[in-house]
Amino acid sequence: MTDTERKKSVEQLLYTEQELAASKGREKALQDQLLKEVTDSQDRLRKYIQLNTELQAKLQNETNLRIQAESHATSTQEKATSLEGKLGNLSDTIQREKKRLHDDHSQLKKDSNFSISRITANLEQMECRANNAEREAEMLKEQLDRLKDQFNECLHQKTEAEKKLATFSSQEVSSTWSDVLVKQLQQELQHYESEVREARKLRSNHENIELLKEKLLEEKSRRERAQSELSKLQDVQSNMKKLEDQISSWRLMIKDIPGISCFEDMPSKFAALQKEVIYCTQKEGEGTARLKQLEVALDAAEIGKQNAETEAVLAKEKAEVLKSEIKRIELTLAVVTEERNKLRILANLKNGEAGDESSSANPIQELESSLMKKDEYIKELESTLNELRVVNNRQHEEIKILNEKLHNEARRIKSLERESDRLRSEISLLEAKLGHGDFSSANTKVLRMVNTLSVDNEAKQTIEVLQNELQKTKEKLKAVEELKSQSGETGKLVENYISDKILQLKEQIATLEKREERYKTVFADRISVFRRACCEIFGYKIVMDEHQRSNGIPVTRFTLQSIYAQSDDEKLEFEYESGNTNILVNRYTSQPEVSHQVEIFVRKMNSIPAFTANITVESFNRRTLS
Repeated sequence: MTDTERKKSVEQLLYTEQELAASKGREKALQDQLLKEVTDSQDRLRKYIQLNTELQAKLQNETNLRIQAESHATSTQEKATSLEGKLGNLSDTIQREKKRLHDDHSQLKKDSNFSISRITANLEQMECRANNAEREAEMLKEQLDRLKDQFNECLHQKTEAEKKLATFSSQEVSSTWSDVLVKQLQQELQHYESEVREARKLRSNHENIELLKEKLLEEKSRRERAQSELSKLQDVQSNMKKLEDQISSWRLMIKDIPGISCFEDMPSKFAALQKEVIYCTQKEGEGTARLKQLEVALDAAEIGKQNAETEAVLAKEKAEVLKSEIKRIELTLAVVTEERNKLRILANLKNGEAGDESSSANPIQELESSLMKKDEYIKELESTLNELRVVNNRQHEEIKILNEKLHNEARRIKSLERESDRLRSEISLLEAKLGHGDFSSANTKVLRMVNTLSVDNEAKQTIEVLQNELQKTKEKLKAVEELKSQSGETGKLVENYISDKILQLKEQIATLEKREERYKTVFADRISVFRRACCEIFGYKIVMDEHQRSNGIPVTRFTLQSIYAQSDDEKLEFEYESGNTNILVNRYTSQPEVSHQVEIFVRKMNSIPAFTANITVESFNRRTLS
């Protein structure tokens, strides 16, 4: 064996020793990594136990709050019973008032019946008089006609007699027959004069008949008025019945309301009830907010659990890959140790210088073959390392995608939570307003349709809190998975406890969602009634639209259309911004008449209600006149 071959063999020996040292270093690094993972899992387990104790403390606090609420409910029931006793005392006074009202009603009924009988008797008398007067008037008319005919005949005979007397006086011949004729004529004249007097009496009677007709018409009008008064009396009686029913309903309502001794106590009691309702709604809102936070935390925990499961699967795959890699490294170590032993044997043989050339050539070939195998193992190890890197990169990408999905779901949950909280606050405010209609600056709360800076800050704080809780839940889930892998029974107990807790919270969430849906329906019904009432009372259909300016200031636009409008273009547009209301210029307001009214009522007098009222009156007049 030459010196070059010895040097090569020595170099190969040194190289194999270096590879052995490197493999030992890698093995030590893997052992250190495994020890680090074990310590991390123990730390996570401790954190999970601590968080479990914190959750138990929170649960205890919730139970204490529930007990306090139940005690408060029992105290309120006791108050209600005491107030019912007070209402029993009030029932006597209400009965006395009822008797007094009943007596008044009976007296009014008697008076009305007496007046009705008297009016009917007067009407019958007047009808008889009117009928008799009509009959007398007809008879007198017939007599008047006969007397007129006789009077005309008498006048005719008188003229003829006067003519005859004139002829007899001109002849100046007097005789006894003429004297007799003159006497007869004088008697007839006296008779005719008496008939004329009777005719005059008949004329006066005719005038009296006209007066009687006028009186008859007056009596008929009185009769109609009496009938109208009778109808009014019936209306009054029906109104009295309605008032009695209302009084009875109010009395029953007062009996049902505790803490009211008389009608004067009702406003104060309603104000106290309104305050109690507002307080209860606030408490309910706080409770719902807590439940919503727990719901969000549970959703985040479920998402974290899913992510942890995927990570656990990936970690198992990675552990299997690492185990296979360790096996391969052990195999390589075994091969390297074999080669090292062979090289040592060869070195000993070389040091003894007892071999021949054929024997020296065989170990060189064996060394070369072992080096080739070693190179192949190195290539295989490099390929496995590349595969592991690819798998690791793929797992990192999947983890990133899952984290992005998790963040998106968390954002969506937060937005839904904010929306539900806003709706609950709106519902509580509307219920408080429905309980008592009077405005009070101390009790009335202003509903902001857009989030303010304080709300944004609170939302940011809640987001940070939820992110922290999400991180904690991730750590909890990791600890739970490790605990399950380490101890099966404790992991099952923890999993059962968590599943039971999740079911309870899901049931609470379902009840809250049902209540929220019910509140939404009530809110929609009330809003629709309110809109219809506004349209019927004020005469305008109102449409509201919200948007934000480029600088982030919230602006609310109101579009008003009169119910008497003759076209769809007759609309008024207003903008409400931070307490100020401004009218917008459109096609309708740019008309000369409307713009003149805008200048007078809005610009000069600063009165939008007067402007809308004037527009309503003008559109009503145009529609009715057309």
